[in-house]
Amino acid sequence: MIRIAICEDEQTLSARLSGWVSSILDRHSIAYSIETYQNGSALLVREPYDILLLDIEMEPMNGLELAGKLRARGDESRLVFITAHAQYAVDAYDVHPFHYLIKPVDIEKLEKILLQLHASLCEERSRAVIVRQGTAVRRVPLEQILYLEVLDRKIYLHTSEETVPFYGKLEDLEPALTSPSPASGSTAFTLQYSKAPNTAEAIPQPGSTVSGFAASAKHASSKAAAVPALPGTFFRCHRSYIVNLRHVQYYDKNEIRLDSEERIPLSKRRYKSFGLAFMHYLKESGDVL
Repeated sequence: MIRIAICEDEQTLSARLSGWVSSILDRHSIAYSIETYQNGSALLVREPYDILLLDIEMEPMNGLELAGKLRARGDESRLVFITAHAQYAVDAYDVHPFHYLIKPVDIEKLEKILLQLHASLCEERSRAVIVRQGTAVRRVPLEQILYLEVLDRKIYLHTSEETVPFYGKLEDLEPALTSPSPASGSTAFTLQYSKAPNTAEAIPQPGSTVSGFAASAKHASSKAAAVPALPGTFFRCHRSYIVNLRHVQYYDKNEIRLDSEERIPLSKRRYKSFGLAFMHYLKESGDVL
């Protein structure tokens, strides 16, 4: 299911866009929901959408101002601007739009953009850590992981909603999470674990697979190059922590502050390499010039 919002102050065009989008996605058997808005105020108090079709020329707050406020609060919706004036493209660069649609909207171009967005969302959502606990399976998308920490023999996987504990070592997970060379043609990222005897947690099981590649926890470091990963997204910032750079808001020589307001330690010997990795991540993600 992809969640789509259309923000267009011309009611007739808004209705047409909604109908075109529905027709295109129905034709390609893609599950979706659509909500329409005639101004941006309501969007600022809603949860982020997967895709936002946004008119630039609106009153009292134009689309560029709205997009800036959405990005400032951490909204990572894929933006498609709708405008009658192509020169807005330069002004819109700072909010990282996915594409532009020039009025009158070309339906074939709209279809091409929607299919590209759907493929991008599917690729992102396929990347996850899968923890098997007996007959139960926990799937945690990589983008939701804030950080992993180790205490004694347990690893604690932290998201903004929960903490998932399992037995293991960061040394076994680090190569898979931080490998700079994902396997060619692979987009999924999964780690599989089996239930430990007489426990409710999970323990790495030798011989498990990572998206079809051999990745035994026992031998993970020797097979790291074969593991599909998100290069530059995770970093071992401390002997007891791996952090997701996607959620880093601030750091100094002692600690890292996340967008959840949590703080985790940054070791002094990793400070310089963390800074380089973080700047590389920002450049690759388009957050800095």
